[in-house]
Amino acid sequence: MSFWKFGQKKRTKEAEEFLSGKEEFKELKGISFKEFLYGRFLAGRSVGQHWGYLAFLVFLGVLYIGNRYQMERHLDKQAELLNELKELKYEAITTSSELMNMSKQSEVMERVNRAGIELEVLKTPPRKLEVDPLD
Repeated sequence: MSFWKFGQKKRTKEAEEFLSGKEEFKELKGISFKEFLYGRFLAGRSVGQHWGYLAFLVFLGVLYIGNRYQMERHLDKQAELLNELKELKYEAITTSSELMNMSKQSEVMERVNRAGIELEVLKTPPRKLEVDPLD
């Protein structure tokens, strides 16, 4: 039974140490807005114990902001590439349309006549020549 009482005493000491954090809370509770703006609360005992954690949070904030700027840059580049792709697509369609128009028989004949070449359209279909294979 004495072992049980010993464990309880230890627990109460731990509880008292844990509850002693109230004075740290009271220290933070008494901070005015002016002290907060001047940063005087950072010199307090309770904040001094957590500098590593605060530095880690600041580091994560910087990483978050940097990641955000990098994503904005990538989104801008993606938008530019999509606009360029759209323009090139329209250009390809226009070029294909012009090429199709240039290859019409009437357009070809008109260009041949302008060039002064004496060619005429065939009235009869072409004939197939049959040649005996060489042995």
